[in-house]
Amino acid sequence: MLKAIIFDVDGVIAETESIHLKAFQKTFDSFKINLTPEYHRSLIGSTVKDNIVKINKDFNIDVDVEEYAKVRNEEYISLLEKNTISPNQGLKEILLWGEKNRIKLGICSSSKKTMVVKVLEGVFKKMEISESIYNFFDAFATAEDVRRKKPFPDIYLYVINKLNLQSSECLAIEDSEIGINSAKSAGCKVVGLITPFNTIDDLINADKIVKSLEEILIEKFWGWFNNR
Repeated sequence: MLKAIIFDVDGVIAETESIHLKAFQKTFDSFKINLTPEYHRSLIGSTVKDNIVKINKDFNIDVDVEEYAKVRNEEYISLLEKNTISPNQGLKEILLWGEKNRIKLGICSSSKKTMVVKVLEGVFKKMEISESIYNFFDAFATAEDVRRKKPFPDIYLYVINKLNLQSSECLAIEDSEIGINSAKSAGCKVVGLITPFNTIDDLINADKIVKSLEEILIEKFWGWFNNR
């Protein structure tokens, strides 16, 4: 029986991947490397530090990972403050549906807490939800909460423990292969959300694939969840 929905943030709560891409491009602008939207797809779901390690390797450069992660994160926060953060279509409806039906709500993101809070507060303002994000969500997990990040299951297990539930009672919503594998390894069922920065192939390991969060609210959608 469904008792909780756990949301990834970037790409699921809001389309922030374009802002992440701009932050990486600005950070590495002096190197004249081609960080395209297609290349950015390979970064989704991993931490900023892991992404910089990958960029170092893929473009044969050698920047200090800690230093450039700090710069990239500052660029991202600056861009967030300059851009209106709009929730993905159907987000408000599914959040209010969960609250009404006493479904616990969790957040599970590989981003730093400051970034996650900035995004959530931005979309809550846009959705005109006055309640604090800390009161609205029953459990949070961000990059600082676990040592091993996605695709390891640790971050989902952390949230599930905070929710005081079994993995089988939780549905995760993710938009990347790394995130899906993390949630599946933790024992959750997973919905893969199609976004401008992924393809169906990236979501192949999900139990269900949807084009929008609105599809999750269709009554017949839930028949599969209890069929384990």
